[in-house]
Amino acid sequence: MAGFLGLAASLATGAETIPRRVASMNLSADEILAEILPPERLVGVTRFVDEPGTSNIVGRIPPSVLRFQKADMERLVALAPDLVVVSEYTDADFLKLVERSGMRWHRMQGLNSIAGVRQAIVALGRVVGAEKAALGLVERYDATLAELARRLAGARRPRVLYWSGEMTAGADTAIGALIEAAGASNMGREMGVQGITPPGAERAFVADPDVILVSSWPGALEAVKGHPLLSQLRAVREGHIVVLPNERLIALSQYTADACWDLASRLHPDLVPRKRP
Repeated sequence: MAGFLGLAASLATGAETIPRRVASMNLSADEILAEILPPERLVGVTRFVDEPGTSNIVGRIPPSVLRFQKADMERLVALAPDLVVVSEYTDADFLKLVERSGMRWHRMQGLNSIAGVRQAIVALGRVVGAEKAALGLVERYDATLAELARRLAGARRPRVLYWSGEMTAGADTAIGALIEAAGASNMGREMGVQGITPPGAERAFVADPDVILVSSWPGALEAVKGHPLLSQLRAVREGHIVVLPNERLIALSQYTADACWDLASRLHPDLVPRKRP
């Protein structure tokens, strides 16, 4: 009898660890959870889910789910979630408040690499009790990247420089990883840049990239074309500028694989069709 009661208690505890009210405080989690959780288990997401050009899931989250306009502790507590999902980019002061509140939380990490995003999807699926669904996402993610690698095997790798407001993406960045997975060399890394940082337009000019990568965000392309120095780059003069949809460029979720394919189709149109077969 004691053994039976102990087993029952163990099962009950296990059941309680599966969160039924999940609040997401970052867009990466929003995009993953929209795919792996039924809507009734998602009680809060970021306002970014509804923004075209930022979100890959516009229209996917029911209006009944609360939208956080900012990291709002008062509204979070009022929701009474049994799991709060944050990321490594979540404000440290806000995270301390979450910890002090006693709410259970999960932090997504490793989002600066292709493999890291994969692991983050699996880890999030495990903590919300939807590991099978998360593995399904990862299976599609891996299949896309594997097919892309097959098509790009042996291809010449153009030297690509990402540019946004005087900033570029160097080593250990998601955008740098995206460039490399799309069959190109990341000029930011080659220039010795670490993270997202301004390398200086003079260094970018001397590096003479084959292609400039910019976001579709309003003004991004014009800023490069109108730059007093970068406008003189060979890549700019010859029109070798790739404009990637912003929601793809910043994706840190299953849509990262789609972004890799999208960029590769623009860099290697003879090898990678715009639409996946």
